[in-house]
Amino acid sequence: TGVQTCALPISAPFLGLSAAAVRKYMRNGSMDLGMVLSPQKTGTKTWRYKIYPEKLKQITGSSVPGYE
Repeated sequence: TGVQTCALPISAPFLGLSAAAVRKYMRNGSMDLGMVLSPQKTGTKTWRYKIYPEKLKQITGSSVPGYE
C-alpha cells in the first residue's frame, strides 16, 4: 500500500478553487499540496498531480471527507 492521494476534482472544490487554478498554483510552486510530475518525468503527454490529504488539512484546517 502506498501513500493515499486525493483526486484533483475532489481537492479543488474543497479549497474553493477550480481544478485549473489548483493545477496552475501547484505547477508554479505557490501551492504545495503534494507532487507535480511533468510529462518528461512520467513519459506521458500530460502533467500528473499527487495531492496529499494531510497537506489539504494543513491548509484548510479540516479533513477531506472520505480521506480522514
